[in-house]
Amino acid sequence: MKPFNAKHTWIIVIALGLVFGCARVLLASAAEQPDVIYFDGKIVTLDAAESTASAVAVKDGKFLKVGSSDEIKQLAGPSTQLVDLGGKTVVPGLIDAHCHPMEAMMMKETWVDCRFPETSSVKEALEHIAAWAKKTPKGEWIFAACVSASENKFAEKRLPNKAELDIAAPDNPMMLANGTHMGIANSAALERLGIKKGVEKLPHGGSVILDKDGEPTGVLTDAQADVPTTPTVVELEQYYSKDIQEFWNQHGFTSVLAITPAAALPVLQKIAGAKIKPTIRYTTSIWTSANGKDMPEDLGSFRMPETADPAWYRFGGIKVWVDGENDCRTGYMYAPYVGHFDTDPPGGKGTLVTPQADADRFADIANKSGVISMMHCSGDAATDIGLNAYEKEMQSPAPETINRIEHFGMFQLTDKQLQQAKELKKKNFYISVQPTWLLDLVKADYENMGPERTRTGFKFRSMIDAGLEPAAGTDVTGIYLDNVNPFLAIYGSVTRDSDDGLFMPEEAISVPEALKMWTIWAAKSMGESDTKGSIEPGKYADMVVLSDDIFTMPKEHLKDVKVVKTIVGGDAVYEAKQTGTTGKK
Repeated sequence: MKPFNAKHTWIIVIALGLVFGCARVLLASAAEQPDVIYFDGKIVTLDAAESTASAVAVKDGKFLKVGSSDEIKQLAGPSTQLVDLGGKTVVPGLIDAHCHPMEAMMMKETWVDCRFPETSSVKEALEHIAAWAKKTPKGEWIFAACVSASENKFAEKRLPNKAELDIAAPDNPMMLANGTHMGIANSAALERLGIKKGVEKLPHGGSVILDKDGEPTGVLTDAQADVPTTPTVVELEQYYSKDIQEFWNQHGFTSVLAITPAAALPVLQKIAGAKIKPTIRYTTSIWTSANGKDMPEDLGSFRMPETADPAWYRFGGIKVWVDGENDCRTGYMYAPYVGHFDTDPPGGKGTLVTPQADADRFADIANKSGVISMMHCSGDAATDIGLNAYEKEMQSPAPETINRIEHFGMFQLTDKQLQQAKELKKKNFYISVQPTWLLDLVKADYENMGPERTRTGFKFRSMIDAGLEPAAGTDVTGIYLDNVNPFLAIYGSVTRDSDDGLFMPEEAISVPEALKMWTIWAAKSMGESDTKGSIEPGKYADMVVLSDDIFTMPKEHLKDVKVVKTIVGGDAVYEAKQTGTTGKK
């Protein structure tokens, strides 16, 4: 045997080095191999360059790389799943920046359906309620859902009254909701709520409409925190762990800003703490009462448990209502509504729910706690309250947190308010809008406010030109269930079609702008644009595969677009049973 010399030693060292080096390369390569690659698509990224790609690689629930199919497929390893998109158009996961998912499931599953147009009259609504009452145990609450502005839509041009509800449900306390800002209660419900002669205000912000003798007419406004509608714990667990995500996923949504009653929050916190992975990303905005007077200074109890994964569960903000809503004539305005309904609040200018001082306090609580402040403002007078509260807050040394007005300019918007909003936008101010309402409420707006004021609403072109980057929300509460379809909203925003025909076509926006309202601008309004809203490396791998190319198809067919597949964290969480296109290119 030959002696072992230094030369042999170096040869062995070099050989071992090459072996271990190759092993490290192989291990590193395996670690970087994508979990899944989606290829052969038209992927509209909405990144800063507004680039288009044909493939993406996903690793650990996030986008690893975006590029051409040939380039991305080269990253595949033995365990990488390859998914052919078949040339379909793909956009970032859609974000519902303003919705009420718990209420939507509750109304969808447990309320009497009196929604227009299927229910076209007061007579039909009363028949539905009477049939429901026959199968309901005596003394149990009954709730009925009507779309907002039903007083404009029903054949009788009014709502059911207290006496009629007494006949339809004689043995049950019952409330008929005209949207979510007005309800008609029967006598048993008024008694159950302790509403007697002369009572005009309820403890948590609701108002009572009285007749000339001071007796309650049955009409309640903004009483959502004063009427016991919260579902059972078992129902809430079903909603938050299954029903909500399935309902939103099928329409392309991968994230929601879920406006959540404080009473229901513990159930969602329990689910989040148990590390139950959903198929939609929850960001919550908590409300305690309509006027927010009981909003605590310390918001610690609203935060998610430490064991919750912030990629899926996040406490984001708090919500308050400054007024009602113009579609039921309770939005707070400077000038009276046109005409008169028996359900109108005194003075005919709507309802002020949260005065300026209380709005100022609310904004201060949110900003000191570092969470989003969300103020519901419908009428022009209410919008001024919200804008002024934020202007005052932004002059203080409070943290630079997001301040939002919900439903900004949907019904009314003055040039002064647009300019004030433009200035506030420099200081982290955002707006939430609901484009689908173009298809539901323009006709009622004309009847309730007249043409001059109506034509100040829905000015999306003006908002975008002012740099406001409006975030779109469905505002689904269970009233207009079809409004969960974002392609109806995109259709309305682009075509300016409405329930009263073509409405202010000069305010039309482009398809890319309409899409941004549901993606990157929505993410910005939630303080989450670093993780979602566009298809870029490092962001959550959330995407939607569409039936048609929304960027090239005739705009009149946008309302027919369907979701083929919804992808959250790289996983397909919804796939349509039939994946054919609408046939309209």
